[in-house]
Amino acid sequence: MDSPDQDFLKEYKPLHVPHEYDQRACTQDNVIYALAQLKEATSAEVAIKLSSFDPDTEPLIHQKNAEDVLNYLFNKGLIKAINKKGELNYNLSKIEIPNSGKADELF
Repeated sequence: MDSPDQDFLKEYKPLHVPHEYDQRACTQDNVIYALAQLKEATSAEVAIKLSSFDPDTEPLIHQKNAEDVLNYLFNKGLIKAINKKGELNYNLSKIEIPNSGKADELF
């Protein structure tokens, strides 16, 4: 039997960012990969990036997939978004600037 902690960890585990685009991968993985490449983007920009990886798929399908996945991940609290001019710009909340301070000695 799973403990409540295990259920929580299954539901809210950290995102895995794939190392490459894979047509056979699930849609969520490919949307995450495209967003990681862009660092911050709207769902339309993610759809354009997906189209560059997979030009054989209809652009409207990429748009719908990007919107659905990004909204789902945002609503679940797994990615962040900033409202710019009435449009959400999503990001993976990665820390890209190292801390400038130093750590105190532990002992």
